[in-house]
Amino acid sequence: MLVGLDSRDDAAVLRIDEEKALVFSTDFFAPVLDDPYDYGSVAAANALSDIYAMGGVPQMAINLVAWPDDMDPQIITKVLRGAFDKVVEAGAYLAGGHTVRDTEPKFGLAVTGVVHPDRILRSDGARIGDVIVLTKPLGSGVITTALKQSKVEKLHLKTCVSVMTKLNEGGMLAAQSVYPYIHAATDVTGYGLIGHAHEMATGAGCSIEIEFDALPWIVGSLTYAEAGMFSSGATANKEYYGEHVTYVYKDKIVDWKTNMLFDPQTSGGLLLSVQRDHASDLLAALEKHGSEDSCVVGQVVIGEAGRIVVG
Repeated sequence: MLVGLDSRDDAAVLRIDEEKALVFSTDFFAPVLDDPYDYGSVAAANALSDIYAMGGVPQMAINLVAWPDDMDPQIITKVLRGAFDKVVEAGAYLAGGHTVRDTEPKFGLAVTGVVHPDRILRSDGARIGDVIVLTKPLGSGVITTALKQSKVEKLHLKTCVSVMTKLNEGGMLAAQSVYPYIHAATDVTGYGLIGHAHEMATGAGCSIEIEFDALPWIVGSLTYAEAGMFSSGATANKEYYGEHVTYVYKDKIVDWKTNMLFDPQTSGGLLLSVQRDHASDLLAALEKHGSEDSCVVGQVVIGEAGRIVVG
């Protein structure tokens, strides 16, 4: 076992031989979208993301379904189709799964991938002086919350769905192309940007500076944030991780903007810690592999382990 319960990584890794290791992960959740096909696609992309975050290539997926007996069977059919199409897009096989009865629908995947044992991307290897790169814009949490409140604009929702359904394959391929200058990687999901950056900084025993003005946002997300459309998950994230954050210009960043740092993301982008001298190489590789929204959002600095400094 190369990666297991002794770390905060995104998946477990088991060595098979000198050239190959298996990557295992699973993820499932209740619907965040009304459209069943989109829900299946997003859930699949989200589960596949853990494999990419470890530097791996997905090979096979298994459906995980909890579903009410009285719901129209066409709905779960569309969910399964959305997931199947996304798994196929990832170049992997979808081989059945397991279904249980539940009062609330839930769906996801158990995923297996492969990675070279010497090219695993870990979450705890960031080094002082590294640059932090984010490969997708933030804000899916407030947009899906606005959807639940029937206050979302169609264009904003469409853009958000396109971000959530986009595979992190391009980010993985770009990171592997500049290996070993990628020192750490994770994906930004339920704990929000701060939560996942905190885990990266804790594992590395240092601090991470985040430049708020450099952060990319999904179109429309800041409007919903200003209107206060935050989920309970954002509140929980802030309560748990807030003590680890220092705001350099607290008087210039209003509360709704700081709340966005804790906004839970669904199928968010990769957060990559790269040697500063090779940051431009990484950004060029990300653009080549279709992750053109990627940008530098911070740096790794000397400081308290796990501390996030927002300026």
